[in-house]
Amino acid sequence: MLEQAYRISRLLSSAVYPNCRHVDGGLPLYIIENPLGRMVICEQGAQVLSFIPAGKKDLLWLSPLAEFKLTKPVRGGIPVCLPWFGVNQRDKQKPSHGFARNVNWQLANIEDADDPQQGACTRIEFVLEQFQLQPHSLFPYPFSARLTFLMSNSLSVHLQLTNTGSESLPLTWALHSYHPVASITSTRVTGLDNCEYLDNTCGLARKQQSGDVVFNGELDRAYINAGNKQSIISASPDNTSIAIEASGCSSAVVWNPGLEKAAAMQDMGAENYQKFVCVERGNVFDNEVMLLPNKTHLASLHIKL
Repeated sequence: MLEQAYRISRLLSSAVYPNCRHVDGGLPLYIIENPLGRMVICEQGAQVLSFIPAGKKDLLWLSPLAEFKLTKPVRGGIPVCLPWFGVNQRDKQKPSHGFARNVNWQLANIEDADDPQQGACTRIEFVLEQFQLQPHSLFPYPFSARLTFLMSNSLSVHLQLTNTGSESLPLTWALHSYHPVASITSTRVTGLDNCEYLDNTCGLARKQQSGDVVFNGELDRAYINAGNKQSIISASPDNTSIAIEASGCSSAVVWNPGLEKAAAMQDMGAENYQKFVCVERGNVFDNEVMLLPNKTHLASLHIKL
Protein backbone atom coordinates (compact mmCIF):
# COMPACT_ATOMS: atom_id res chain seq x y z
CA MET A 1 0.00 0.00 0.00
CA LEU A 2 0.98 3.63 -0.34
CA GLU A 3 2.98 5.22 2.47
CA GLN A 4 0.30 7.86 2.86
CA ALA A 5 -3.32 8.09 1.80
CA TYR A 6 -4.54 9.90 -1.29
CA ARG A 7 -5.68 13.51 -1.10
CA ILE A 8 -8.71 14.73 -3.01
CA SER A 9 -10.21 18.17 -3.52
CA ARG A 10 -13.10 19.45 -5.63
CA LEU A 11 -12.69 22.87 -7.25
CA LEU A 12 -14.14 24.80 -10.14
CA SER A 13 -12.04 24.78 -13.27
CA SER A 14 -11.54 28.54 -13.08
CA ALA A 15 -9.48 28.01 -9.92
CA VAL A 16 -7.38 25.18 -11.40
CA TYR A 17 -6.85 26.56 -14.93
CA PRO A 18 -7.23 30.34 -14.53
CA ASN A 19 -5.82 31.12 -17.99
CA CYS A 20 -8.41 29.04 -19.87
CA ARG A 21 -11.94 30.08 -20.78
CA HIS A 22 -14.70 29.41 -18.26
CA VAL A 23 -18.46 29.91 -18.51
CA ASP A 24 -20.26 30.58 -15.21
CA GLY A 25 -17.16 29.71 -13.21
CA GLY A 26 -16.40 26.64 -15.27
CA LEU A 27 -16.88 22.96 -14.44
CA PRO A 28 -16.31 20.95 -11.22
CA LEU A 29 -12.94 19.20 -11.18
CA TYR A 30 -11.48 16.59 -8.83
CA ILE A 31 -7.77 16.88 -8.03
CA ILE A 32 -6.32 13.62 -6.71
CA GLU A 33 -2.78 13.33 -5.39
CA ASN A 34 -0.71 10.54 -3.86
CA PRO A 35 3.07 10.09 -3.40
CA LEU A 36 3.34 8.65 -6.92
CA GLY A 37 1.46 11.24 -8.95
CA ARG A 38 -1.29 13.78 -9.46
CA MET A 39 -4.34 13.77 -11.71
CA VAL A 40 -7.25 16.04 -12.52
CA ILE A 41 -10.66 14.64 -13.52
CA CYS A 42 -13.58 16.67 -14.81
CA GLU A 43 -16.95 15.61 -13.39
CA GLN A 44 -18.50 16.23 -16.80
CA GLY A 45 -17.64 13.20 -18.90
CA ALA A 46 -15.39 11.71 -16.19
CA GLN A 47 -12.68 13.21 -18.39
CA VAL A 48 -9.10 13.02 -17.16
CA LEU A 49 -7.45 16.36 -17.93
CA SER A 50 -4.01 15.80 -16.44
CA PHE A 51 -1.82 12.96 -15.17
CA ILE A 52 1.62 13.80 -13.82
CA PRO A 53 3.81 11.03 -12.38
CA ALA A 54 5.89 12.29 -9.44
CA GLY A 55 8.95 14.15 -10.71
CA LYS A 56 7.85 13.88 -14.37
CA LYS A 57 5.97 15.93 -16.95
CA ASP A 58 2.28 15.63 -17.74
CA LEU A 59 1.51 12.61 -19.95
CA LEU A 60 -1.67 14.31 -21.21
CA TRP A 61 -2.12 17.52 -23.20
CA LEU A 62 -4.69 20.21 -22.44
CA SER A 63 -5.20 23.04 -24.90
CA PRO A 64 -4.19 26.47 -23.53
CA LEU A 65 -7.41 27.70 -25.20
CA ALA A 66 -9.62 24.99 -23.67
CA GLU A 67 -13.15 26.09 -22.80
CA PHE A 68 -14.91 24.83 -19.67
CA LYS A 69 -18.63 24.91 -20.35
CA LEU A 70 -21.66 22.73 -19.65
CA THR A 71 -22.42 20.19 -22.43
CA LYS A 72 -19.15 20.99 -24.23
CA PRO A 73 -16.22 18.54 -24.06
CA VAL A 74 -12.92 20.03 -22.92
CA ARG A 75 -10.19 20.10 -25.58
CA GLY A 76 -7.55 17.74 -24.21
CA GLY A 77 -6.96 14.97 -21.69
CA ILE A 78 -9.02 11.83 -22.29
CA PRO A 79 -12.56 12.55 -23.51
CA VAL A 80 -14.76 9.43 -23.50
CA CYS A 81 -16.49 9.01 -26.86
CA LEU A 82 -19.52 6.73 -26.55
CA PRO A 83 -21.97 5.14 -27.27
CA TRP A 84 -20.74 5.93 -30.77
CA PHE A 85 -17.47 7.23 -32.16
CA GLY A 86 -17.17 9.97 -34.76
CA VAL A 87 -20.09 10.42 -37.12
CA ASN A 88 -22.97 8.12 -36.20
CA GLN A 89 -22.97 5.62 -39.06
CA ARG A 90 -26.71 4.89 -38.65
CA ASP A 91 -27.82 8.53 -38.43
CA LYS A 92 -25.31 11.12 -39.60
CA GLN A 93 -27.48 13.96 -38.29
CA LYS A 94 -26.61 13.06 -34.71
CA PRO A 95 -23.69 14.85 -33.01
CA SER A 96 -20.25 13.29 -33.37
CA HIS A 97 -18.76 11.13 -30.62
CA GLY A 98 -21.98 10.40 -28.72
CA PHE A 99 -23.05 12.14 -25.54
CA ALA A 100 -21.20 10.47 -22.64
CA ARG A 101 -18.47 13.15 -22.71
CA ASN A 102 -21.09 15.92 -22.35
CA VAL A 103 -22.98 14.69 -19.26
CA ASN A 104 -22.02 14.42 -15.61
CA TRP A 105 -20.73 11.14 -14.23
CA GLN A 106 -20.88 10.39 -10.51
CA LEU A 107 -17.86 9.72 -8.32
CA ALA A 108 -18.73 6.32 -6.86
CA ASN A 109 -15.59 5.41 -4.93
CA ILE A 110 -12.01 6.41 -4.17
CA GLU A 111 -9.53 4.40 -2.12
CA ASP A 112 -5.88 3.48 -1.82
CA ALA A 113 -5.30 0.02 -3.25
CA ASP A 114 -2.69 -2.60 -4.08
CA ASP A 115 -3.35 -3.75 -7.64
CA PRO A 116 -1.86 -7.08 -8.86
CA GLN A 117 -0.52 -5.47 -12.05
CA GLN A 118 0.08 -1.87 -11.03
CA GLY A 119 1.08 -2.25 -7.40
CA ALA A 120 0.39 0.51 -4.86
CA CYS A 121 -2.06 2.99 -6.37
CA THR A 122 -5.20 5.02 -5.82
CA ARG A 123 -8.40 3.61 -7.31
CA ILE A 124 -11.03 6.12 -8.47
CA GLU A 125 -14.41 5.01 -9.88
CA PHE A 126 -16.95 7.06 -11.82
CA VAL A 127 -20.32 5.74 -12.99
CA LEU A 128 -22.81 6.73 -15.67
CA GLU A 129 -26.13 5.24 -14.56
CA GLN A 130 -28.82 7.73 -15.58
CA PHE A 131 -29.55 5.89 -18.84
CA GLN A 132 -29.75 2.32 -17.55
CA LEU A 133 -33.57 2.38 -17.34
CA GLN A 134 -34.60 5.35 -19.50
CA PRO A 135 -32.47 5.69 -22.66
CA HIS A 136 -30.98 9.00 -23.75
CA SER A 137 -33.08 10.79 -26.38
CA LEU A 138 -30.32 10.28 -28.98
CA PHE A 139 -29.81 6.57 -28.35
CA PRO A 140 -32.76 4.16 -28.01
CA TYR A 141 -30.83 1.58 -25.94
CA PRO A 142 -30.51 1.60 -22.15
CA PHE A 143 -26.99 1.06 -20.84
CA SER A 144 -24.68 1.86 -17.95
CA ALA A 145 -20.96 2.57 -17.82
CA ARG A 146 -18.20 2.56 -15.21
CA LEU A 147 -14.73 4.08 -15.46
CA THR A 148 -12.09 2.92 -13.00
CA PHE A 149 -8.79 4.81 -12.85
CA LEU A 150 -5.70 3.37 -11.16
CA MET A 151 -3.12 6.06 -10.44
CA SER A 152 0.46 5.26 -9.48
CA ASN A 153 3.53 6.32 -11.46
CA SER A 154 1.47 5.20 -14.45
CA LEU A 155 -2.24 5.50 -15.25
CA SER A 156 -4.69 2.71 -16.03
CA VAL A 157 -8.22 3.32 -17.30
CA HIS A 158 -10.72 0.44 -17.10
CA LEU A 159 -14.04 0.78 -18.89
CA GLN A 160 -17.14 -1.35 -18.29
CA LEU A 161 -20.15 -0.93 -20.60
CA THR A 162 -23.29 -2.91 -19.78
CA ASN A 163 -26.37 -3.40 -21.94
CA THR A 164 -29.24 -3.04 -19.44
CA GLY A 165 -31.96 -3.45 -22.10
CA SER A 166 -33.67 -6.33 -23.87
CA GLU A 167 -32.22 -5.75 -27.38
CA SER A 168 -28.71 -6.05 -28.74
CA LEU A 169 -26.90 -2.72 -28.53
CA PRO A 170 -24.63 -1.45 -31.36
CA LEU A 171 -21.59 0.14 -29.74
CA THR A 172 -18.60 2.07 -31.00
CA TRP A 173 -16.43 4.02 -28.59
CA ALA A 174 -12.97 5.41 -27.93
CA LEU A 175 -10.82 6.90 -25.19
CA HIS A 176 -9.79 10.01 -27.15
CA SER A 177 -6.38 10.55 -25.50
CA TYR A 178 -4.37 13.72 -26.20
CA HIS A 179 -0.63 13.41 -25.52
CA PRO A 180 2.04 16.15 -25.51
CA VAL A 181 4.88 16.15 -28.03
CA ALA A 182 7.83 18.48 -28.58
CA SER A 183 6.78 19.01 -32.21
CA ILE A 184 4.32 17.02 -34.28
CA THR A 185 6.63 17.10 -37.30
CA SER A 186 9.36 15.27 -35.36
CA THR A 187 6.99 12.77 -33.74
CA ARG A 188 6.34 9.18 -34.75
CA VAL A 189 3.94 6.53 -33.51
CA THR A 190 5.12 2.93 -33.47
CA GLY A 191 3.19 -0.33 -33.24
CA LEU A 192 0.90 0.05 -36.27
CA ASP A 193 3.11 -1.19 -39.13
CA ASN A 194 1.17 -3.28 -41.71
CA CYS A 195 -2.15 -2.44 -40.06
CA GLU A 196 -5.16 -1.59 -42.27
CA TYR A 197 -6.69 1.81 -41.63
CA LEU A 198 -9.57 4.02 -42.76
CA ASP A 199 -8.31 7.44 -43.83
CA ASN A 200 -10.78 10.11 -42.73
CA THR A 201 -8.99 12.73 -44.84
CA CYS A 202 -9.92 10.69 -47.95
CA GLY A 203 -13.54 9.70 -47.32
CA LEU A 204 -12.56 6.71 -45.13
CA ALA A 205 -10.56 5.13 -47.96
CA ARG A 206 -8.94 1.84 -46.93
CA LYS A 207 -5.16 1.88 -46.82
CA GLN A 208 -2.30 -0.02 -45.16
CA GLN A 209 0.28 1.46 -42.83
CA SER A 210 3.92 1.08 -43.80
CA GLY A 211 6.43 1.67 -41.01
CA ASP A 212 5.89 4.19 -38.22
CA VAL A 213 3.16 6.83 -38.41
CA VAL A 214 4.68 10.24 -39.18
CA PHE A 215 3.04 13.64 -39.60
CA ASN A 216 3.26 15.94 -42.62
CA GLY A 217 -0.04 17.79 -42.24
CA GLU A 218 -3.54 16.75 -41.19
CA LEU A 219 -3.73 13.09 -40.22
CA ASP A 220 -6.93 11.25 -39.18
CA ARG A 221 -6.76 7.45 -39.31
CA ALA A 222 -8.77 4.65 -37.72
CA TYR A 223 -6.65 1.49 -37.55
CA ILE A 224 -8.65 -1.73 -37.62
CA ASN A 225 -7.61 -4.78 -35.57
CA ALA A 226 -4.62 -2.93 -34.19
CA GLY A 227 -2.06 -4.53 -31.90
CA ASN A 228 -2.17 -3.95 -28.16
CA LYS A 229 0.92 -1.73 -27.85
CA GLN A 230 1.90 1.61 -29.35
CA SER A 231 4.54 4.19 -28.47
CA ILE A 232 4.67 7.92 -29.08
CA ILE A 233 8.26 8.95 -29.72
CA SER A 234 8.89 12.68 -29.75
CA ALA A 235 12.30 14.05 -30.66
CA SER A 236 13.24 16.33 -27.78
CA PRO A 237 16.17 16.94 -25.42
CA ASP A 238 14.91 14.17 -23.13
CA ASN A 239 13.66 11.92 -25.99
CA THR A 240 10.29 11.48 -24.34
CA SER A 241 8.52 8.23 -25.18
CA ILE A 242 4.97 7.50 -23.99
CA ALA A 243 3.90 3.85 -24.02
CA ILE A 244 0.26 2.87 -24.51
CA GLU A 245 -1.03 -0.64 -23.84
CA ALA A 246 -4.64 -1.71 -24.33
CA SER A 247 -6.96 -4.69 -24.06
CA GLY A 248 -10.54 -5.06 -25.23
CA CYS A 249 -9.73 -2.30 -27.75
CA SER A 250 -9.54 -3.59 -31.33
CA SER A 251 -9.09 -0.15 -32.90
CA ALA A 252 -6.49 2.60 -32.67
CA VAL A 253 -7.18 6.13 -33.88
CA VAL A 254 -4.34 8.53 -34.60
CA TRP A 255 -5.21 12.20 -35.13
CA ASN A 256 -3.67 15.62 -35.52
CA PRO A 257 -5.68 18.33 -37.29
CA GLY A 258 -2.81 20.12 -38.98
CA LEU A 259 -2.49 23.89 -39.26
CA GLU A 260 -5.60 24.79 -41.25
CA LYS A 261 -8.13 22.86 -39.17
CA ALA A 262 -6.49 23.83 -35.89
CA ALA A 263 -6.74 27.50 -36.84
CA ALA A 264 -10.51 27.08 -37.30
CA MET A 265 -10.95 25.55 -33.83
CA GLN A 266 -11.61 28.25 -31.24
CA ASP A 267 -10.43 26.01 -28.40
CA MET A 268 -7.17 25.00 -30.12
CA GLY A 269 -5.74 27.68 -32.40
CA ALA A 270 -3.07 27.54 -35.09
CA GLU A 271 -0.30 28.06 -32.54
CA ASN A 272 -1.03 24.84 -30.63
CA TYR A 273 -1.51 21.98 -33.12
CA GLN A 274 2.20 21.14 -33.15
CA LYS A 275 2.18 20.35 -29.43
CA PHE A 276 0.04 17.21 -29.27
CA VAL A 277 -0.99 13.97 -30.91
CA CYS A 278 -4.06 11.85 -30.23
CA VAL A 279 -3.46 8.10 -30.00
CA GLU A 280 -6.84 6.69 -29.04
CA ARG A 281 -7.92 3.15 -28.29
CA GLY A 282 -11.44 1.71 -28.58
CA ASN A 283 -13.71 -0.11 -31.01
CA VAL A 284 -14.72 1.88 -34.09
CA PHE A 285 -16.07 1.25 -37.62
CA ASP A 286 -15.32 -2.42 -38.54
CA ASN A 287 -14.65 -3.19 -34.88
CA GLU A 288 -18.15 -2.22 -33.72
CA VAL A 289 -19.32 -4.29 -30.74
CA MET A 290 -22.83 -5.76 -30.84
CA LEU A 291 -23.48 -6.02 -27.12
CA LEU A 292 -26.10 -8.60 -26.17
CA PRO A 293 -28.73 -7.91 -23.46
CA ASN A 294 -27.35 -8.06 -19.90
CA LYS A 295 -23.80 -8.45 -21.19
CA THR A 296 -20.79 -6.26 -20.34
CA HIS A 297 -17.96 -5.10 -22.58
CA LEU A 298 -14.61 -4.70 -20.77
CA ALA A 299 -11.65 -2.71 -21.95
CA SER A 300 -8.54 -1.12 -20.47
CA LEU A 301 -5.84 1.37 -21.31
CA HIS A 302 -2.45 1.76 -19.62
CA ILE A 303 -0.34 4.90 -20.12
CA LYS A 304 3.23 5.16 -18.87
CA LEU A 305 6.68 6.54 -19.63
